[in-house]
Amino acid sequence: MVLPAALPSSVAPPSLQELAERIRPVVLARQAMVPVVEPLKRLVPDGGLIRGSTITIGGVGATSLALQLSTAASQSGSWVAVVGLNDLAPAAVLEANLEAERVAFIDPGNSGRHVDVLAALIGAVDVIVLDARLSLRPSDGRRLASRLRERGSILIVVFPGGAVNSSLSADLSLTVGDAQWEGLGCGHGHLRSRRVRVGIDGRGRASRTARCELLLPAINAQVATAESECEDGTVVAFSR
Repeated sequence: MVLPAALPSSVAPPSLQELAERIRPVVLARQAMVPVVEPLKRLVPDGGLIRGSTITIGGVGATSLALQLSTAASQSGSWVAVVGLNDLAPAAVLEANLEAERVAFIDPGNSGRHVDVLAALIGAVDVIVLDARLSLRPSDGRRLASRLRERGSILIVVFPGGAVNSSLSADLSLTVGDAQWEGLGCGHGHLRSRRVRVGIDGRGRASRTARCELLLPAINAQVATAESECEDGTVVAFSR
């Protein structure tokens, strides 16, 4: 019988510090931010989407804002999965300037399997845009939130045209309202842009309450910062 050669006495097992150094890149990768386009940086903590977080968006223009929040992620090579939102036209994705080859549309149908679909996507794609009309039980919400934190994906829950009402505990909640279209003259002309006010409410690392004005869309069909600044009032700045 041939026995394996013994390790040289000079080879010592790695220390805890050495092991920590070896896994540090993985830890940092899990804590990394997913980028957003410049006009939306003031809506999110540290100017990016926190991995493992849940964001809810409601109100007029909620779907448009969700797409714009995903634009920079797709442009940087991340995959974006849109679950539900079957009334969303592919042209809207192109107008939001997402990389079309990095966007997957998934229709879970009426089988009630959308929870399993979400669980499979978490960790496989960086950003998941979910139609809030696909209801989740509180127990499912807790399980998915735990999986998000573990795998580092970002979930954006969209309430098209309605108020936010979710079983998911959101780290950041955005509400789009006070929409005013601009561009029409005295009874003629073309709609050029839509000015909206976005309410911001966060917890934990994203702890903040504020309102900002955006052009969604702007003249170029993208998103832009309106002339007015954020109204912070009784704001607690993003904690670090």
